[in-house]
Amino acid sequence: GAGFALLLWSCHHPAGAFLQSQLSRGAASSALRAVTFVSPLLESGYPPAVVEAEQCRDLGISNPKPLLIYLPGFDGTLVAPFLQFPELGTVFEVRGMQVPMDDRSTFQQLRDIVIEHLASEESDRPVYLMGESFGGLLTCEVALELLQSKATNLCGIVLVNPATCYLRSKLAELGPKVAALPDWRYPIGVASLLPLFVDQFGFSQLLLILSSEALPSVIDTPAREAYMGRTAFSLPTKLKFMPKDTLRWRLEEWLTKGNTRINGREDEMKRVLSSLPVLVLAGEEDRTLPAVDEAQRLQEILSDCTVHSVDGAGHAGTCGSRVDIAALMRKNFSLLRRENQDASAGGAISMYPNGFVIAETDNGRMAMKEEAASGKGKYFGLTARYDGSVGLGLSPFKYWSQELFRKWVS
Repeated sequence: GAGFALLLWSCHHPAGAFLQSQLSRGAASSALRAVTFVSPLLESGYPPAVVEAEQCRDLGISNPKPLLIYLPGFDGTLVAPFLQFPELGTVFEVRGMQVPMDDRSTFQQLRDIVIEHLASEESDRPVYLMGESFGGLLTCEVALELLQSKATNLCGIVLVNPATCYLRSKLAELGPKVAALPDWRYPIGVASLLPLFVDQFGFSQLLLILSSEALPSVIDTPAREAYMGRTAFSLPTKLKFMPKDTLRWRLEEWLTKGNTRINGREDEMKRVLSSLPVLVLAGEEDRTLPAVDEAQRLQEILSDCTVHSVDGAGHAGTCGSRVDIAALMRKNFSLLRRENQDASAGGAISMYPNGFVIAETDNGRMAMKEEAASGKGKYFGLTARYDGSVGLGLSPFKYWSQELFRKWVS
């Protein structure tokens, strides 16, 4: 998936010690599996998310905001879309599924794990799924299962470069060959896949951010910049080199078998998903998967499907700084628009009947900021710093300051 491009640069580090919960019930679990659902904003100590979680704890209630579950690419991490989480957090309670490198869950077991997690929800609030790459393939399978059972609050899905087209991809051609290499050649083979994932603007945008010349349009407050900095420092604990057996397993058991399950079910998808709004984000320069062609194919199958092409984005950059996913979701999912919101839809309202108060107001934006959208090349998606300074960003010493960091204690 998209985070795999970062894995290509990473070294082998111990796993982070902050996993919050572990599913261990039914046929979908075993001693070797440790699939978790975590709040990336709580993990990082993002103050608005922690304040809201503290309210829920003190009031003895579940979070009343709509629930957004992010299903990752085949790297199994929450790294790829991390810039988007704070803005998404103004609308949703954001959670993500993490799958460690030694996990050997099958495609159908992962489906069951997601469904079990949703079934454990105590409230009847709206649920949205966002799946990236492999996660997009898994999201389609989960949505089909949920909607056919008719026992669901699923209100919409977002598919980002969905790997429903894996069997027609360059990754399907090259990935198995790399997984079959001798151990001594495997790291070189993995590095050879890097060009499939990156785009021409990723590194130049990173330099603009590091030099404090500009910031992603969704990083527009000191708290968000501190969150971005803390996440960057934590990457060694989040990213691990993908072992050959893991690559082989995920290419075959997740992507190949997942595609085999979903292919040929177009009539079923058209019938079952007809009532569900679907947003497909496709990286314009995706070389890993034929993402643009697949988005158009899905739009022909699904009756309520909107496609958004992310300008200049490769596979790894589609959820990065060149998009405002929260704005696109507000635009395409009517329940999230301010004029349609009530206590069951959440977001723009300031307080719920149960006393829960929104910590960071939903701005209601339904498009990327004009300055970011009008930028060209490496400047697309970026804006001038929120504080007007040039060449001097937020000091890393402030990333964990009392004002910008709030530790979550359950």
